[in-house]
Amino acid sequence: KRKKLLLVNPVNRESAGLVNDPSTSFMPLGLGIIATLTPDHWDIEFIDESFEQFSVSRVDLVGLTSFTSNAPRAYEIASICRENGIYTVMGGVHASMLPEEAKGYVDTVIAGEAELIWPVFLCDFEAGNPGQFYQGSATPVELIPQVRRDIFKYPYVNDLVQTSRGCPMGCDFCSVTQLCGKQYRERDIEDVLDEME
Repeated sequence: KRKKLLLVNPVNRESAGLVNDPSTSFMPLGLGIIATLTPDHWDIEFIDESFEQFSVSRVDLVGLTSFTSNAPRAYEIASICRENGIYTVMGGVHASMLPEEAKGYVDTVIAGEAELIWPVFLCDFEAGNPGQFYQGSATPVELIPQVRRDIFKYPYVNDLVQTSRGCPMGCDFCSVTQLCGKQYRERDIEDVLDEME
């Protein structure tokens, strides 16, 4: 039986700035990676609220990502979904940094990198026994998949390609070291070039 996953990039209309402006909005590569990792028996829809407002539809699962500035909107969407009997899962920077907070608003929180843990969550979900919290770990670069770009239907100003993860600097204003580790992990050049093509 086919299942349906809706991936949502929420936008907090109460907040102004770079990531909330369609003229500067960039594609959420994390959701594109989730789409790549999701098995073929799932149909995938994508809504980016920079261009289109979320509305409830008949789906089996709603996946949310969020920076901190957009977390209130992510929680609002999750509440709407849960009121309509739709299961919610949230990952991304904010959920990874504040998983205990996020657990209060969504059914499942996935913290850290998703490549090794998203398939585990989906298996549990399909078996009817999803956990409330999953912790991802640093993904070996050879297992970082190319982004599934066909879900990105909006007029983004730029295309993006992820070439590396992690950072040894640990700047106090930045989440990269906490989220992706202190080791700088570079993807294979040929793999990056293939994705660019």
